[in-house]
Amino acid sequence: MRYNDINNREEKLALFEVSRVTENGVAQRFGIQKGDRIVSINGEKLIDYIDYVYFCAEEKLKFVVLRGDKRKVVRVVKSSDEDLGLDFTKPLLGNKRVCGNKCVFCFVDQLPKGMRKSLYVKDEDWRYSFVMGNYVTLATIKESEVKRIIKRKVSPIFVSVHTVDEELRRKMLGNERAMAIKPMLRRFAGAGISFHAQAVVCPGQNDGEKLSETIEFLWSLQPNCMSLAVVPVGLTDFREGLVQIPQISAHMAAQTILKVASKQKECLNSTGTRFVFAADEYYIKAGEAIPSYESYESFDQIENGVGMAAKFTHECEEQGELDAKRRFSVATSVDFYPYIQKIVDGAGGQSIDVHAVENLTFGERITVAGLLSGSDYLNALTGKDLADTLLISADSLKDGRVFLDDMTLKQLEDKLKVKIVPTRDGAHFAQTINGVGE
Repeated sequence: MRYNDINNREEKLALFEVSRVTENGVAQRFGIQKGDRIVSINGEKLIDYIDYVYFCAEEKLKFVVLRGDKRKVVRVVKSSDEDLGLDFTKPLLGNKRVCGNKCVFCFVDQLPKGMRKSLYVKDEDWRYSFVMGNYVTLATIKESEVKRIIKRKVSPIFVSVHTVDEELRRKMLGNERAMAIKPMLRRFAGAGISFHAQAVVCPGQNDGEKLSETIEFLWSLQPNCMSLAVVPVGLTDFREGLVQIPQISAHMAAQTILKVASKQKECLNSTGTRFVFAADEYYIKAGEAIPSYESYESFDQIENGVGMAAKFTHECEEQGELDAKRRFSVATSVDFYPYIQKIVDGAGGQSIDVHAVENLTFGERITVAGLLSGSDYLNALTGKDLADTLLISADSLKDGRVFLDDMTLKQLEDKLKVKIVPTRDGAHFAQTINGVGE
């Protein structure tokens, strides 16, 4: 084989081109330079970011890089938790792998037209699950990818289990060829891979005894199964042509809370963790008090709407009494309205008016702040006295500036003629009202 053939082959393998080397960082100290193209680390070519993260945890690394048309070997010695300090010219995960399921509860299938384009992409990429905490079903994962997860010790990942009745699961996923979930999760647990799980509960399908079966199986894989979120199905007004699913009733919500509470007590007594958690929506629907802040432990399932109210309230209380130096208004979701109103009722200083925003974009059954569009805020607040500053949840925005319907924060400010501050959490909410940092 000619040298040029070898060089061309290495060019194709060298997908990781260094765009920046942190000054005085590990990579710079050992001689890696901007423009270097990484061919391999410790004798293995890099497929994507997963490989890079894996090798970053090693203490001794042998890099093969292309520098111009020259092949170089760079040896690095570092501690296992020390970052290499490299950035790259291209995203190291590439395009997301899309979902091949047709889930009966899929939220993407229930979207109206005119939303942000990225919302219509169905993600089913275990790599993004590891990096960003996205939930995936693993229904179409290849054996080579399962082996890669185990080989690279990818933990934790986030798995949409829904039910461990394999036939029912395939029906709910709309995929008769979906990989069996129980043997896969047993295999991960046996290999030391950790994961969080969720069950989106559809009344009449995976609730009741089926939910109990799911909880028991996942609990048997603890501590590798680190937690389980029980989440009610989200139903928009745009389900024409889709499987009909009844809304969760107050009675169903109360029964689910009882089931979860009973298992939490058992788990807590045996291992010191509650393990399974119900989404806030269940307590709101049942008219029951949200559990204490401490009962959510490390809030691993916060993105599933588990413990949001308790966490927000606790963070506010930690900032001390609210004492508004000027007038504020607050706009929030129907579900969160009572909690915000209770928080501001005891505020001193200037008045704070709270407005409940109904979701007209997806329908009245969708009652969380993260799914309010710019148009929803506009419809609810036009003509209202919004005081000096309007506070909304940052969860309604992408990158702090764009709503689900592509309306920008600036456009909403201009239409309502008020300064809008998206608050990140309870601490930020209280600090804004109290004028901290102004």
